Amino acid sequence: MNPGVLLGFLVYLVILAYIGWWANKFTKTEDQYFVGGRKVHILAASLSDKASDFSGWLMLGYPGAAFKAGLGAFWAGIGCLFGTLADYVLIGPRLRIYAGKFRAITVPDYLEARLKDNTKLIRIIGAAIILVFMTAYVAAQFAAGGKALSEAFNISINSGILLTVAILTAYVITGGFFAVVWTDVVQALFMVSTLIIVPLLALGKVGGLERATSLIAQADPAKLHPFGGAVGIAAIIFAIGYASWIVGYLGQPHIVTRYMSVEDPRKLRRPGIFISGIWTILVLWGAFFAGFLGFALYQGGMLKVSDPEKVIPAMALELMPSWLAGFVIAGIISAIMSTADSQLLVASSAVSRDLYHKVLGKELGKKQMVNIGRVVVLAIAIIAMYYAMSGSKFVYAMVATAWGGLAVGFGPILTLSLWWKRVTKEAGIIGMAYGLLSEVLLEAKIYGWAFHPDAPGIFGVIGGWFKDVPVFFVNFFVTLVIIIIVSLLTKPPEDVVKLHEDLFRKVPIEEGKSKVMEARAKSQVENVAAFVKAKGIA
Repeated sequence: MNPGVLLGFLVYLVILAYIGWWANKFTKTEDQYFVGGRKVHILAASLSDKASDFSGWLMLGYPGAAFKAGLGAFWAGIGCLFGTLADYVLIGPRLRIYAGKFRAITVPDYLEARLKDNTKLIRIIGAAIILVFMTAYVAAQFAAGGKALSEAFNISINSGILLTVAILTAYVITGGFFAVVWTDVVQALFMVSTLIIVPLLALGKVGGLERATSLIAQADPAKLHPFGGAVGIAAIIFAIGYASWIVGYLGQPHIVTRYMSVEDPRKLRRPGIFISGIWTILVLWGAFFAGFLGFALYQGGMLKVSDPEKVIPAMALELMPSWLAGFVIAGIISAIMSTADSQLLVASSAVSRDLYHKVLGKELGKKQMVNIGRVVVLAIAIIAMYYAMSGSKFVYAMVATAWGGLAVGFGPILTLSLWWKRVTKEAGIIGMAYGLLSEVLLEAKIYGWAFHPDAPGIFGVIGGWFKDVPVFFVNFFVTLVIIIIVSLLTKPPEDVVKLHEDLFRKVPIEEGKSKVMEARAKSQVENVAAFVKAKGIA
């Protein structure tokens, strides 16, 4: 074990421990534990949102994909960038307004109130979607942590997983949402620093971009083709396969919960988009080029890599002083933990609030609910750790599966409920149930034979075309259509339609004396308070 690497990593752990201790002072109620009391600054919320979004996939899975696929993997970055923008335009502001109006803490909270579901089915199905796919997602983060720590400290992957679990659960249990948000801010800075420094050092080591492309071309010219050597329809499908991440952004509870915590929903537009957009461009650029240039170093005999998904820790140890490599390893762990902590918190809320408190009707004190949430965090972490140790260690594939399940389960109904007053509870129940069951069956390959490239007739043709497109991409639009059809066949309550119209109607200029318009003439602090009060969305 390299002492310099260990020193850099320990400094990072001390920072996390301090934030967890500090955040515990602000974590006394269920509302504070799960959404920070809806008083999170837009800068912290935006950075936390992106740090929660880009997990071990960013630091291990995506560079590994660029290492293996070359230039074509850049389409995944395109999908993630536009998915980020879609979230801030389609989901963020409206979800914050609705969540404040309903005092919603979780996504099932919001959906049940928005669709006026008194059957509890939306809450139950929503909690099931979260528990199934979020536990798998957390397992992927633990696997990623195991890989990073095994490469850095020359220990087994399972030992690395144990260490990741121990660090992560400690500060989530201690500090709740405030700890998660502010550790995410620190982790976001670690991540962007790592993904700027490592590619620049790699570029210098390989001798420039021209030398890098020459080495890659000698090994495999297709890696320099933007569509992996495909042409025509095959090229379009190749791009869709990588860029398909875009639809998933609309249904990730650990991301959209950040929007529910912001003090002023209007800031989710301009400041939020600017902060998240710039950060996203920087890290996606860095992660892609780390893998792309890592392959050039590997082909030139300048880097040893046992696993493409370990290319960034391998480059850090090869190209940097040991103490600085320790900070890079911390940056990798930051990406992993900044996602897994949010996912643990969301999964915990699904059990403690959605099932125990709301479905079973168990009335407990605020402090007791927080403590139940902490116990659930520990239980889910242990289950995820088991799957991480016993299951697949391929981070890219594990994340894609969990991402797809959440995308199909929540994305269509969440988007439609925020923008279409006509959506109904029956459509929500059927759409979410279909999303849960279909994704479990499709990802398990239960009836994947139907469109296998070797299947007979038209099934085989379609299967050949779309073999590289994730099932969740097509299934997202199928679920969307199902919800629209069922909504048109049923009718929402009139008061639900009226509330939607009242919340999102445009205020005419002549109504300048309204509370909202008057608030705009006041100072910034008064403006925020008056806007929230006028809309009734505190």
